[in-house]
Amino acid sequence: MSDDGAVTQPEPAHKPDVPDDTTHDTTHDTTDNVPEDTSNARGRHRLLLPAAVVVLVVGLVVAAFTVPVDRVIEAPGPTWNVLGTVSQDDPQDLVTVSGTQTYPTEGALMMTTVSVTGCPGYPVTVANVVVAWLSPDQTVLDREQVCPKEVSAEEINERNETQMTGSQDAAVVAALEEAGLAESMTLTVTGVAEEQAGTDIAAGDVLVSLTPKGAQTTTLSTYAQLRELMTTIDPGTEVTLEVLRDGQQVSTTLTTLPPGAMDGSEGATEDASGSLLGLHLDVAADSDIEAEFGLPEVGGPSAGMMFALAIVDKVTPGSLTGGQDVAGTGTISVDGQVGAIGGIQQKMAGASGAGADYFLAPAGSCEEVVGHEPEGMQVFAVATLHEAVQAVEGIALGDTSGLTTCSSLQDRQD
Repeated sequence: MSDDGAVTQPEPAHKPDVPDDTTHDTTHDTTDNVPEDTSNARGRHRLLLPAAVVVLVVGLVVAAFTVPVDRVIEAPGPTWNVLGTVSQDDPQDLVTVSGTQTYPTEGALMMTTVSVTGCPGYPVTVANVVVAWLSPDQTVLDREQVCPKEVSAEEINERNETQMTGSQDAAVVAALEEAGLAESMTLTVTGVAEEQAGTDIAAGDVLVSLTPKGAQTTTLSTYAQLRELMTTIDPGTEVTLEVLRDGQQVSTTLTTLPPGAMDGSEGATEDASGSLLGLHLDVAADSDIEAEFGLPEVGGPSAGMMFALAIVDKVTPGSLTGGQDVAGTGTISVDGQVGAIGGIQQKMAGASGAGADYFLAPAGSCEEVVGHEPEGMQVFAVATLHEAVQAVEGIALGDTSGLTTCSSLQDRQD
């Protein structure tokens, strides 16, 4: 078949006899002029066209199921009860607290996850994307939004592991402060923002006190105290910091930065009030209490709030959940702030499938919650660990009338 669609017929296998030029008769059978029957050839051509279409369709189907595309699919992932064991086959507690008295727990505090395919090592095809488009619990994203091509699988795994470890460390500090078991903390400088390159503060310095120019000195004992203090200091204010360096107390000065000037500095965001020091800090509770986490092969920071709730439940008398199954998600900072996360619709679907009727969502993620709540599930908005504890206590008592749902929060904001 040519490119323009015309069919080229093959030569006949046998040509009719040609009359002898020297002895031909002027009268001959009229059947000599009847054209050769080509119906068989036309039939063969008609068979070739459907065969070609079949081959093309089969090729497209095979490609749809085998050729990877630059898309990422988010789907509901597994859930874990952070008050329980890693799995039925692994009796290790998912969260183990030592160094203080612990108490029995009941019910479930379920951390939720998102299953992500389409990043390196987990390709998706056109067929996968079509199925995801048809599913109410799956979302299709451009790969660049989640795992850009220039980022390797090893780099993605390393980032996720770092975020998970950071969320666990923050959960311990926040939980101990919430439970009243960490009255003081050590604030150690781990890095300095580019904007503060002129200061002589160095990694390893431990913050002791802070004095804004023309104001009184505040001795720093907790991260929450420092953050609250910084909300009262305007950007561009000169402050004096007393720090411990190699066992010696020294003074240094710097000028505060506007909120949002750098990522990871004192946890402030662009809409926060006050100012920033422009320092990266490691925060450790001055306590012998420790927590170990047994969850393997799960990365990211979004389980921080649920880890913190588990620790609070274990180190305080009585059952926090009252035997109820409560799911949730959200990052946690060392001062107990609950941060927004991605994939919350998939996490709610996963929690519903696991049997949870209650879900704790970061207040900052409520816009993505409203209208997507699984049938029969109540979703409560929380902005801090303290609010999360209060929400679980209300659920345990069977009285949620004083709790804020994501729907009511959005109505107020609208």
